[in-house]
Amino acid sequence: MKNIPLPGSTLSILALSLISSSVFAVDRYVSDVIYVPVRSDKNPQASVLQQGVGSGTKLNFIREETGTDNNLWSLVVTPDGTEGWIRSQNLTDKPTAAMQLAALSGASKDVVALQTENTQLKAQLTKIQQEHQQLLTDTEDMRQAATTALNLEDEHQRLLKENQLLQTHADVVKADNEKLKNTDRFNHWVYGGGLVLGGVILSFVLQGLGRRKRKSEWR
Repeated sequence: MKNIPLPGSTLSILALSLISSSVFAVDRYVSDVIYVPVRSDKNPQASVLQQGVGSGTKLNFIREETGTDNNLWSLVVTPDGTEGWIRSQNLTDKPTAAMQLAALSGASKDVVALQTENTQLKAQLTKIQQEHQQLLTDTEDMRQAATTALNLEDEHQRLLKENQLLQTHADVVKADNEKLKNTDRFNHWVYGGGLVLGGVILSFVLQGLGRRKRKSEWR
């Protein structure tokens, strides 16, 4: 067999197609989602009661028996109430990996939410502690102010009592002073009256002596 030479343009097109295929190729993965039919009997040729039950569907298991194909079949009830047979190899007693991953993702989200809530609660606790400390400081200031006010009130009452005592003492001194003034006036009046009376008596005595002298001269 002879090798037929290809034109240069044809080689170029083939090379470009191969390069473009490798350059523009993307990754793809086989899905683990399957759909299992529910049959009326444990037989691959039995009529289908429900076309397909997706992976991860929760079924109510009743019992397990060997089918006509010598495989194990499980009698189950679907969520919509359909009762039929499914090959046991398509069932598992644990949630699928996708469901577990979803639950794990949900748990991770819950952990993140709890961490966020915990941080917020810590911030609220710090704020409450600061407010509590401020209240304690304000209470102490108010207590000191109240103590000062009580001390001022006690001092005020003491000064009032001293003032009343001083006023009473002043009233007594004033009364004594008035008594002394009245006594001096009485004494002055008595002395004055005595002097006047003495003067009158002395005048009478002098007049009597004068009359006697005249009578003696007349004789």
